[in-house]
Amino acid sequence: MKRAMSSLLFLVMSVTLITACGSPSNNATNGEEGRNSTDGAVQAGDLREKELVKLDVVMMSADKEDKQLVVEEINKITREKLNVEVNLTFISYGNYVQQTTMMLSSGKGVDLLPIYMTPLATMANNGQIIPLTELIDKYGQDMVKAIGEEYLEAGRIGDDIYGITTGRDLAKAYGFEMRKDLADKYNIDYENIKTLDQLEEALMIIRENEPDVIPVVPSNGELVRNWGWDALGDDMTNLGVLMDFGKELKVVNLYETEFYKDFITRMHKWYNNGLIMKDAINNTENVGTMMKAGSAFGGFMNLKPGFDVQETRNYGIEIVVSEIIPAYKTTSDVQMATWAISNGSKHPEAAMKLLNLMYTDPELTNLMIYGIQDKHYVVVGDASNGQSIVDYPEGLDATTTGYRPSGGWLWPNQTIGHVWAGNPANYWEEQTEFNNTAIESAAYGFTFDSSKVRNQMTASSNVVAKYHEALMTGMLDPEKTLPVFLKELEAAGINDIIAEKQAQLDQWAAAQNK
Repeated sequence: MKRAMSSLLFLVMSVTLITACGSPSNNATNGEEGRNSTDGAVQAGDLREKELVKLDVVMMSADKEDKQLVVEEINKITREKLNVEVNLTFISYGNYVQQTTMMLSSGKGVDLLPIYMTPLATMANNGQIIPLTELIDKYGQDMVKAIGEEYLEAGRIGDDIYGITTGRDLAKAYGFEMRKDLADKYNIDYENIKTLDQLEEALMIIRENEPDVIPVVPSNGELVRNWGWDALGDDMTNLGVLMDFGKELKVVNLYETEFYKDFITRMHKWYNNGLIMKDAINNTENVGTMMKAGSAFGGFMNLKPGFDVQETRNYGIEIVVSEIIPAYKTTSDVQMATWAISNGSKHPEAAMKLLNLMYTDPELTNLMIYGIQDKHYVVVGDASNGQSIVDYPEGLDATTTGYRPSGGWLWPNQTIGHVWAGNPANYWEEQTEFNNTAIESAAYGFTFDSSKVRNQMTASSNVVAKYHEALMTGMLDPEKTLPVFLKELEAAGINDIIAEKQAQLDQWAAAQNK
Protein backbone atom coordinates (compact mmCIF):
# COMPACT_ATOMS: atom_id res chain seq x y z
CA MET A 1 0.00 0.00 0.00
CA LYS A 2 2.99 2.30 0.00
CA ARG A 3 4.58 4.09 -2.89
CA ALA A 4 7.75 6.07 -2.29
CA MET A 5 7.94 9.68 -3.36
CA SER A 6 11.25 11.36 -3.93
CA SER A 7 12.44 14.25 -1.83
CA LEU A 8 13.19 16.15 -5.02
CA LEU A 9 9.55 16.06 -6.03
CA PHE A 10 8.47 17.29 -2.63
CA LEU A 11 11.00 20.12 -2.71
CA VAL A 12 9.35 21.43 -5.86
CA MET A 13 5.82 21.21 -4.47
CA SER A 14 5.70 24.39 -2.42
CA VAL A 15 7.14 26.46 -5.28
CA THR A 16 4.76 24.99 -7.83
CA LEU A 17 1.63 26.10 -5.99
CA ILE A 18 2.52 29.78 -5.97
CA THR A 19 3.99 29.92 -9.46
CA ALA A 20 0.99 28.09 -10.87
CA CYS A 21 -1.59 30.18 -9.10
CA GLY A 22 0.03 33.56 -8.56
CA SER A 23 -0.71 35.22 -11.86
CA PRO A 24 -4.12 36.39 -13.02
CA SER A 25 -3.84 34.31 -16.20
CA ASN A 26 -3.47 31.10 -14.21
CA ASN A 27 -6.11 32.14 -11.72
CA ALA A 28 -8.65 32.28 -14.53
CA THR A 29 -8.32 28.56 -15.19
CA ASN A 30 -11.52 27.42 -13.50
CA GLY A 31 -13.19 25.09 -15.94
CA GLU A 32 -14.49 27.79 -18.26
CA GLU A 33 -11.81 27.22 -20.90
CA GLY A 34 -11.69 24.16 -23.13
CA ARG A 35 -9.09 21.42 -22.60
CA ASN A 36 -7.48 18.89 -24.87
CA SER A 37 -9.57 15.74 -24.52
CA THR A 38 -6.96 13.28 -25.74
CA ASP A 39 -6.01 12.46 -22.12
CA GLY A 40 -9.62 11.70 -21.17
CA ALA A 41 -10.34 15.07 -19.57
CA VAL A 42 -13.88 16.32 -19.99
CA GLN A 43 -14.36 19.48 -22.05
CA ALA A 44 -15.55 22.62 -20.27
CA GLY A 45 -18.98 22.47 -21.86
CA ASP A 46 -19.55 19.05 -20.31
CA LEU A 47 -18.85 20.14 -16.71
CA ARG A 48 -22.42 21.16 -15.87
CA GLU A 49 -24.54 18.42 -14.33
CA LYS A 50 -27.65 17.52 -16.37
CA GLU A 51 -29.82 17.87 -13.25
CA LEU A 52 -29.21 20.04 -10.21
CA VAL A 53 -26.97 18.24 -7.69
CA LYS A 54 -26.74 19.20 -4.01
CA LEU A 55 -23.47 18.46 -2.25
CA ASP A 56 -22.66 18.49 1.47
CA VAL A 57 -19.34 20.21 2.17
CA VAL A 58 -17.93 19.96 5.69
CA MET A 59 -15.30 22.37 7.05
CA MET A 60 -13.56 22.76 10.41
CA SER A 61 -14.67 26.10 11.88
CA ALA A 62 -16.83 27.66 14.52
CA ASP A 63 -20.27 28.31 13.07
CA LYS A 64 -20.84 31.74 11.54
CA GLU A 65 -23.95 33.88 11.78
CA ASP A 66 -23.92 34.87 8.11
CA LYS A 67 -22.98 31.46 6.76
CA GLN A 68 -26.19 31.05 4.81
CA LEU A 69 -25.79 34.45 3.14
CA VAL A 70 -22.33 33.41 1.99
CA VAL A 71 -23.59 30.00 0.83
CA GLU A 72 -26.20 31.75 -1.33
CA GLU A 73 -23.40 33.68 -3.06
CA ILE A 74 -21.33 30.53 -3.41
CA ASN A 75 -24.25 28.78 -5.04
CA LYS A 76 -24.66 31.53 -7.63
CA ILE A 77 -21.21 30.55 -8.89
CA THR A 78 -21.57 26.78 -8.59
CA ARG A 79 -25.04 26.69 -10.17
CA GLU A 80 -23.84 28.71 -13.17
CA LYS A 81 -20.65 26.73 -13.74
CA LEU A 82 -21.57 23.23 -12.55
CA ASN A 83 -25.34 23.11 -11.86
CA VAL A 84 -24.38 22.24 -8.28
CA GLU A 85 -25.57 23.65 -4.97
CA VAL A 86 -23.49 23.53 -1.79
CA ASN A 87 -24.74 22.83 1.73
CA LEU A 88 -21.94 24.01 4.03
CA THR A 89 -21.52 22.54 7.53
CA PHE A 90 -19.03 23.97 10.02
CA ILE A 91 -17.74 21.71 12.82
CA SER A 92 -15.64 23.12 15.66
CA TYR A 93 -12.02 22.09 16.19
CA GLY A 94 -12.73 20.14 19.37
CA ASN A 95 -15.44 18.04 17.73
CA TYR A 96 -14.06 17.73 14.22
CA VAL A 97 -12.40 14.32 14.34
CA GLN A 98 -15.22 12.61 16.20
CA GLN A 99 -18.04 14.06 14.11
CA THR A 100 -16.38 13.61 10.72
CA THR A 101 -15.43 10.04 11.63
CA MET A 102 -19.07 9.33 12.45
CA MET A 103 -20.21 11.00 9.22
CA LEU A 104 -17.78 9.02 7.10
CA SER A 105 -18.64 5.77 8.86
CA SER A 106 -22.36 6.31 8.31
CA GLY A 107 -21.91 7.65 4.80
CA LYS A 108 -24.35 10.45 5.55
CA GLY A 109 -24.12 14.25 5.66
CA VAL A 110 -20.84 14.68 3.79
CA ASP A 111 -19.62 14.56 0.19
CA LEU A 112 -16.48 16.70 0.45
CA LEU A 113 -14.30 17.48 3.47
CA PRO A 114 -10.72 18.12 4.55
CA ILE A 115 -9.10 15.17 6.35
CA TYR A 116 -7.32 16.64 9.37
CA MET A 117 -5.84 15.15 12.57
CA THR A 118 -6.50 11.63 11.25
CA PRO A 119 -3.92 10.04 8.91
CA LEU A 120 -5.10 10.01 5.32
CA ALA A 121 -3.91 6.41 5.03
CA THR A 122 -6.20 5.40 7.90
CA MET A 123 -9.24 6.83 6.14
CA ALA A 124 -8.23 5.22 2.85
CA ASN A 125 -7.51 1.81 4.38
CA ASN A 126 -10.82 1.90 6.26
CA GLY A 127 -12.71 2.55 3.04
CA GLN A 128 -14.17 5.82 4.37
CA ILE A 129 -12.94 7.88 1.42
CA ILE A 130 -12.68 6.96 -2.25
CA PRO A 131 -9.71 6.83 -4.65
CA LEU A 132 -9.60 9.96 -6.76
CA THR A 133 -7.15 9.20 -9.56
CA GLU A 134 -9.71 8.48 -12.28
CA LEU A 135 -11.92 11.38 -11.22
CA ILE A 136 -8.95 13.73 -11.28
CA ASP A 137 -7.97 12.54 -14.74
CA LYS A 138 -11.49 13.23 -15.99
CA TYR A 139 -12.66 16.28 -14.06
CA GLY A 140 -9.72 17.67 -12.08
CA GLN A 141 -7.14 18.69 -14.64
CA ASP A 142 -7.49 22.41 -13.94
CA MET A 143 -6.75 21.65 -10.29
CA VAL A 144 -3.67 19.66 -11.30
CA LYS A 145 -2.45 22.57 -13.42
CA ALA A 146 -3.00 24.91 -10.49
CA ILE A 147 -1.12 22.90 -7.87
CA GLY A 148 1.25 20.75 -9.93
CA GLU A 149 1.63 17.01 -10.42
CA GLU A 150 4.27 16.81 -7.68
CA TYR A 151 2.00 18.51 -5.16
CA LEU A 152 -0.76 16.07 -6.03
CA GLU A 153 1.52 13.14 -5.08
CA ALA A 154 1.29 14.07 -1.39
CA GLY A 155 -2.13 12.45 -1.28
CA ARG A 156 -1.09 9.13 -2.77
CA ILE A 157 -1.76 5.97 -0.76
CA GLY A 158 -0.57 2.90 -2.64
CA ASP A 159 -1.59 3.14 -6.29
CA ASP A 160 -4.21 5.89 -5.94
CA ILE A 161 -4.58 9.51 -4.91
CA TYR A 162 -7.01 9.74 -1.97
CA GLY A 163 -6.60 13.35 -0.87
CA ILE A 164 -5.66 16.72 -2.36
CA THR A 165 -3.29 18.73 -0.20
CA THR A 166 -4.23 22.34 0.52
CA GLY A 167 -2.30 25.44 -0.49
CA ARG A 168 -0.64 26.56 2.74
CA ASP A 169 2.58 26.61 4.75
CA LEU A 170 4.19 23.20 4.24
CA ALA A 171 6.62 23.52 7.13
CA LYS A 172 6.19 24.45 10.77
CA ALA A 173 8.04 26.27 13.51
CA TYR A 174 7.05 25.98 17.16
CA GLY A 175 6.88 28.53 19.90
CA PHE A 176 4.60 30.55 22.15
CA GLU A 177 1.90 33.12 21.40
CA MET A 178 1.07 35.76 24.00
CA ARG A 179 -0.87 38.93 24.66
CA LYS A 180 1.15 41.96 23.60
CA ASP A 181 -0.43 44.24 26.21
CA LEU A 182 0.94 42.15 29.08
CA ALA A 183 4.27 41.52 27.36
CA ASP A 184 4.74 45.27 26.95
CA LYS A 185 3.51 46.02 30.47
CA TYR A 186 6.26 43.86 32.00
CA ASN A 187 8.95 44.53 29.37
CA ILE A 188 8.99 40.93 28.19
CA ASP A 189 11.36 40.77 25.22
CA TYR A 190 9.28 38.24 23.29
CA GLU A 191 11.31 38.57 20.08
CA ASN A 192 14.39 37.21 21.86
CA ILE A 193 12.81 34.33 23.79
CA LYS A 194 14.56 31.35 22.18
CA THR A 195 14.57 28.70 24.94
CA LEU A 196 12.13 27.18 27.41
CA ASP A 197 14.25 28.60 30.25
CA GLN A 198 13.76 32.13 28.89
CA LEU A 199 10.06 31.48 28.40
CA GLU A 200 9.76 30.22 31.97
CA GLU A 201 11.23 33.47 33.29
CA ALA A 202 8.58 35.45 31.39
CA LEU A 203 5.78 33.19 32.61
CA MET A 204 6.89 33.58 36.22
CA ILE A 205 6.59 37.36 35.84
CA ILE A 206 2.96 36.97 34.76
CA ARG A 207 2.15 34.52 37.57
CA GLU A 208 3.63 36.82 40.20
CA ASN A 209 2.00 40.03 38.94
CA GLU A 210 -1.28 38.92 37.35
CA PRO A 211 -3.01 36.53 39.77
CA ASP A 212 -6.19 36.38 37.68
CA VAL A 213 -4.36 35.45 34.46
CA ILE A 214 -3.26 31.88 33.69
CA PRO A 215 0.23 32.03 32.17
CA VAL A 216 -0.15 28.93 29.95
CA VAL A 217 -3.35 27.36 28.65
CA PRO A 218 -3.84 24.47 26.20
CA SER A 219 -6.09 24.53 23.15
CA ASN A 220 -8.89 22.04 23.66
CA GLY A 221 -6.77 20.00 26.07
CA GLU A 222 -3.64 19.85 23.89
CA LEU A 223 -0.65 21.79 25.19
CA VAL A 224 2.13 20.84 22.73
CA ARG A 225 1.80 18.57 19.69
CA ASN A 226 5.42 18.42 18.59
CA TRP A 227 8.75 19.84 19.67
CA GLY A 228 11.16 19.05 16.86
CA TRP A 229 10.66 15.40 15.87
CA ASP A 230 9.37 13.75 12.69
CA ALA A 231 6.35 11.63 13.64
CA LEU A 232 6.45 9.73 10.32
CA GLY A 233 2.73 10.14 9.78
CA ASP A 234 1.49 9.61 13.35
CA ASP A 235 1.26 13.25 14.42
CA MET A 236 -1.36 12.63 17.10
CA THR A 237 0.22 9.47 18.58
CA ASN A 238 3.96 9.53 17.71
CA LEU A 239 4.29 5.76 17.41
CA GLY A 240 7.89 5.60 16.23
CA VAL A 241 9.60 8.90 15.39
CA LEU A 242 12.84 10.45 14.14
CA MET A 243 14.34 12.80 16.72
CA ASP A 244 16.20 16.08 16.17
CA PHE A 245 14.21 17.27 13.13
CA GLY A 246 14.61 13.87 11.46
CA LYS A 247 18.31 14.35 10.78
CA GLU A 248 18.98 10.61 11.04
CA LEU A 249 16.88 7.72 9.72
CA LYS A 250 16.72 5.92 13.07
CA VAL A 251 13.18 5.21 14.31
CA VAL A 252 12.86 5.39 18.10
CA ASN A 253 10.18 5.29 20.77
CA LEU A 254 9.67 8.98 21.58
CA TYR A 255 8.24 8.17 24.97
CA GLU A 256 11.36 6.40 26.24
CA THR A 257 13.79 9.15 25.16
CA GLU A 258 15.49 11.45 27.65
CA PHE A 259 14.19 14.34 25.54
CA TYR A 260 10.58 13.39 26.27
CA LYS A 261 11.24 12.72 29.94
CA ASP A 262 12.96 16.10 30.36
CA PHE A 263 10.13 17.92 28.60
CA ILE A 264 7.29 16.38 30.62
CA THR A 265 9.29 16.80 33.84
CA ARG A 266 9.56 20.52 33.10
CA MET A 267 5.83 20.73 32.34
CA HIS A 268 5.03 18.95 35.62
CA LYS A 269 7.15 21.53 37.46
CA TRP A 270 5.34 24.33 35.64
CA TYR A 271 2.00 22.79 36.53
CA ASN A 272 2.89 22.55 40.21
CA ASN A 273 4.20 26.13 40.17
CA GLY A 274 0.91 27.48 38.82
CA LEU A 275 2.14 28.27 35.31
CA ILE A 276 -0.15 25.82 33.51
CA MET A 277 -3.93 25.81 33.75
CA LYS A 278 -5.30 23.38 36.31
CA ASP A 279 -7.12 20.36 34.88
CA ALA A 280 -5.66 21.46 31.55
CA ILE A 281 -6.47 18.28 29.65
CA ASN A 282 -10.19 18.90 30.10
CA ASN A 283 -10.12 22.47 28.78
CA THR A 284 -12.53 22.79 25.84
CA GLU A 285 -11.55 26.33 24.77
CA ASN A 286 -8.67 27.46 22.60
CA VAL A 287 -5.87 29.78 23.61
CA GLY A 288 -7.10 32.73 21.55
CA THR A 289 -10.56 32.69 23.08
CA MET A 290 -9.12 32.69 26.59
CA MET A 291 -6.64 35.47 25.77
CA LYS A 292 -9.51 37.52 24.37
CA ALA A 293 -11.51 36.94 27.56
CA GLY A 294 -8.55 38.17 29.62
CA SER A 295 -8.12 34.91 31.53
CA ALA A 296 -4.96 33.69 29.78
CA PHE A 297 -1.56 35.08 28.86
CA GLY A 298 -0.76 32.64 26.07
CA GLY A 299 -0.02 29.12 24.87
CA PHE A 300 2.19 26.96 22.70
CA MET A 301 1.55 27.07 18.95
CA ASN A 302 2.99 25.89 15.65
CA LEU A 303 4.06 29.01 13.80
CA LYS A 304 4.31 30.29 10.23
CA PRO A 305 4.79 33.66 8.52
CA GLY A 306 2.09 36.10 9.59
CA PHE A 307 0.79 33.92 12.42
CA ASP A 308 0.68 36.89 14.80
CA VAL A 309 -1.35 38.87 12.24
CA GLN A 310 -3.72 35.94 11.78
CA GLU A 311 -4.33 35.54 15.52
CA THR A 312 -4.72 39.29 16.05
CA ARG A 313 -7.34 39.34 13.28
CA ASN A 314 -9.13 36.26 14.60
CA TYR A 315 -9.45 37.37 18.22
CA GLY A 316 -9.45 41.15 18.07
CA ILE A 317 -6.54 41.64 20.49
CA GLU A 318 -2.89 42.23 19.62
CA ILE A 319 -0.96 38.96 19.78
CA VAL A 320 2.79 38.41 19.42
CA VAL A 321 4.89 35.27 19.19
CA SER A 322 8.22 33.83 20.32
CA GLU A 323 9.75 31.23 18.00
CA ILE A 324 11.66 28.57 19.93
CA ILE A 325 11.84 25.62 17.52
CA PRO A 326 12.95 26.71 14.02
CA ALA A 327 10.96 25.83 10.91
CA TYR A 328 11.28 22.27 9.63
CA LYS A 329 9.27 20.10 7.29
CA THR A 330 8.20 16.48 7.13
CA THR A 331 5.96 14.43 4.87
CA SER A 332 3.28 14.69 7.55
CA ASP A 333 3.22 18.46 7.15
CA VAL A 334 2.23 18.06 3.51
CA GLN A 335 -0.31 15.32 4.21
CA MET A 336 -1.83 16.83 7.34
CA ALA A 337 -4.68 18.61 5.53
CA THR A 338 -6.09 16.99 2.41
CA TRP A 339 -9.49 17.27 0.75
CA ALA A 340 -11.26 13.99 0.06
CA ILE A 341 -14.57 12.60 -1.19
CA SER A 342 -16.66 10.48 1.16
CA ASN A 343 -17.32 6.85 0.28
CA GLY A 344 -20.98 7.62 0.96
CA SER A 345 -21.20 10.35 -1.67
CA LYS A 346 -23.90 9.64 -4.24
CA HIS A 347 -22.37 12.18 -6.62
CA PRO A 348 -18.59 11.62 -6.67
CA GLU A 349 -18.19 13.08 -10.17
CA ALA A 350 -20.00 16.28 -9.23
CA ALA A 351 -17.95 16.41 -6.02
CA MET A 352 -14.72 16.28 -8.03
CA LYS A 353 -15.98 19.01 -10.36
CA LEU A 354 -16.70 21.18 -7.34
CA LEU A 355 -13.32 20.41 -5.78
CA ASN A 356 -11.63 21.35 -9.04
CA LEU A 357 -13.45 24.70 -8.94
CA MET A 358 -12.58 25.29 -5.27
CA TYR A 359 -8.87 24.93 -6.06
CA THR A 360 -8.87 27.21 -9.09
CA ASP A 361 -11.53 29.92 -8.81
CA PRO A 362 -10.40 33.02 -6.85
CA GLU A 363 -13.94 34.41 -6.53
CA LEU A 364 -15.16 31.19 -4.95
CA THR A 365 -12.08 30.98 -2.72
CA ASN A 366 -12.55 34.52 -1.43
CA LEU A 367 -16.22 33.88 -0.64
CA MET A 368 -15.46 30.72 1.29
CA ILE A 369 -12.62 32.21 3.32
CA TYR A 370 -13.56 35.89 3.70
CA GLY A 371 -17.28 36.12 3.03
CA ILE A 372 -19.01 38.85 1.04
CA GLN A 373 -17.11 41.93 -0.13
CA ASP A 374 -18.21 45.22 1.48
CA LYS A 375 -20.22 43.30 4.08
CA HIS A 376 -17.61 41.08 5.74
CA TYR A 377 -14.48 42.67 4.28
CA VAL A 378 -13.36 45.68 2.22
CA VAL A 379 -10.52 46.13 -0.23
CA VAL A 380 -7.71 48.33 1.08
CA GLY A 381 -4.90 47.63 -1.39
CA ASP A 382 -3.42 45.40 -4.06
CA ALA A 383 -1.78 42.03 -3.46
CA SER A 384 1.02 40.73 -5.67
CA ASN A 385 -0.97 37.68 -6.84
CA GLY A 386 -3.49 39.81 -8.73
CA GLN A 387 -5.96 39.82 -5.84
CA SER A 388 -6.48 42.43 -3.09
CA ILE A 389 -5.38 43.28 0.42
CA VAL A 390 -8.52 43.22 2.55
CA ASP A 391 -9.63 44.18 6.05
CA TYR A 392 -12.77 44.40 8.16
CA PRO A 393 -15.24 47.15 7.21
CA GLU A 394 -15.27 50.17 9.48
CA GLY A 395 -17.06 49.36 12.72
CA LEU A 396 -16.58 45.60 12.48
CA ASP A 397 -13.95 43.30 13.97
CA ALA A 398 -13.49 39.61 14.69
CA THR A 399 -16.09 39.69 17.45
CA THR A 400 -18.81 41.54 15.57
CA THR A 401 -18.59 40.33 11.99
CA GLY A 402 -21.10 37.77 10.82
CA TYR A 403 -18.45 35.81 8.91
CA ARG A 404 -15.07 35.82 10.60
CA PRO A 405 -12.26 34.68 8.27
CA SER A 406 -10.57 31.66 9.79
CA GLY A 407 -8.87 28.46 8.72
CA GLY A 408 -7.83 29.75 5.32
CA TRP A 409 -5.06 27.15 5.30
CA LEU A 410 -7.66 24.36 5.50
CA TRP A 411 -9.68 25.60 2.54
CA PRO A 412 -8.40 24.14 -0.76
CA ASN A 413 -6.23 26.96 -2.12
CA GLN A 414 -5.98 30.22 -0.20
CA THR A 415 -2.97 31.30 -2.28
CA ILE A 416 -5.15 32.36 -5.23
CA GLY A 417 -7.20 34.62 -2.97
CA HIS A 418 -6.89 37.87 -1.06
CA VAL A 419 -4.23 38.80 1.49
CA TRP A 420 -5.39 40.02 4.89
CA ALA A 421 -4.29 43.50 6.00
CA GLY A 422 -1.19 43.48 8.18
CA ASN A 423 0.53 40.94 5.95
CA PRO A 424 2.79 42.11 3.11
CA ALA A 425 1.38 42.27 -0.42
CA ASN A 426 3.64 39.35 -1.38
CA TYR A 427 2.55 37.24 1.59
CA TRP A 428 2.02 34.08 -0.43
CA GLU A 429 5.52 34.38 -1.89
CA GLU A 430 6.89 34.77 1.65
CA GLN A 431 5.09 31.59 2.60
CA THR A 432 6.86 29.81 -0.26
CA GLU A 433 10.20 31.09 1.02
CA PHE A 434 9.33 29.78 4.48
CA ASN A 435 8.62 26.35 3.01
CA ASN A 436 11.80 26.27 0.93
CA THR A 437 14.22 27.37 3.67
CA ALA A 438 12.92 25.10 6.44
CA ILE A 439 15.04 22.26 7.83
CA GLU A 440 14.11 19.14 5.88
CA SER A 441 13.69 15.78 7.56
CA ALA A 442 15.86 13.06 6.06
CA ALA A 443 12.60 11.09 5.64
CA TYR A 444 10.89 13.85 3.64
CA GLY A 445 8.85 12.04 1.01
CA PHE A 446 8.42 8.79 2.97
CA THR A 447 4.91 7.51 3.71
CA PHE A 448 4.37 4.74 6.26
CA ASP A 449 1.91 1.93 5.49
CA SER A 450 0.48 0.72 8.80
CA SER A 451 -1.59 -2.14 7.40
CA LYS A 452 0.77 -4.87 8.70
CA VAL A 453 0.62 -3.54 12.26
CA ARG A 454 -2.95 -2.26 12.34
CA ASN A 455 -3.86 -4.01 15.60
CA GLN A 456 -0.71 -2.76 17.32
CA MET A 457 -1.42 0.76 16.06
CA THR A 458 -4.92 0.69 17.55
CA ALA A 459 -3.78 -0.73 20.88
CA SER A 460 -0.81 1.64 21.19
CA SER A 461 -2.93 4.66 20.21
CA ASN A 462 -5.31 3.82 23.05
CA VAL A 463 -2.40 3.74 25.50
CA VAL A 464 -1.08 7.07 24.20
CA ALA A 465 -4.53 8.62 24.63
CA LYS A 466 -4.54 7.43 28.22
CA TYR A 467 -1.26 9.07 29.29
CA HIS A 468 0.43 11.35 26.76
CA GLU A 469 -1.62 14.57 26.91
CA ALA A 470 -1.92 14.34 30.69
CA LEU A 471 1.87 14.11 30.91
CA MET A 472 2.42 16.91 28.38
CA THR A 473 0.11 19.25 30.31
CA GLY A 474 2.03 18.52 33.52
CA MET A 475 -0.91 16.96 35.33
CA LEU A 476 0.77 13.60 36.00
CA ASP A 477 4.06 12.95 37.81
CA PRO A 478 6.52 11.49 35.25
CA GLU A 479 8.43 9.59 37.92
CA LYS A 480 5.33 7.58 38.78
CA THR A 481 3.46 7.55 35.47
CA LEU A 482 6.10 7.24 32.74
CA PRO A 483 7.26 3.70 33.68
CA VAL A 484 3.62 2.50 33.63
CA PHE A 485 3.04 4.25 30.30
CA LEU A 486 6.10 2.61 28.74
CA LYS A 487 5.19 -0.84 30.05
CA GLU A 488 1.67 -0.61 28.61
CA LEU A 489 3.02 0.67 25.27
CA GLU A 490 5.35 -2.30 25.04
CA ALA A 491 2.50 -4.69 25.79
CA ALA A 492 0.40 -2.96 23.10
CA GLY A 493 3.03 -3.68 20.46
CA ILE A 494 4.89 -0.40 19.91
CA ASN A 495 8.12 -2.28 19.24
CA ASP A 496 6.43 -4.07 16.32
CA ILE A 497 5.38 -0.70 14.91
CA ILE A 498 8.87 0.73 15.25
CA ALA A 499 10.42 -2.33 13.60
CA GLU A 500 7.97 -2.13 10.67
CA LYS A 501 8.53 1.61 10.27
CA GLN A 502 12.29 1.10 10.28
CA ALA A 503 12.07 -1.68 7.69
CA GLN A 504 9.92 0.41 5.35
CA LEU A 505 12.10 3.48 5.91
CA ASP A 506 15.27 1.51 5.13
CA GLN A 507 13.71 0.20 1.92
CA TRP A 508 12.62 3.72 0.92
CA ALA A 509 16.04 5.17 1.75
CA ALA A 510 17.77 2.55 -0.38
CA ALA A 511 15.50 3.41 -3.29
CA GLN A 512 16.37 7.09 -2.81
CA ASN A 513 20.12 6.33 -2.54
CA LYS A 514 20.19 7.78 0.98
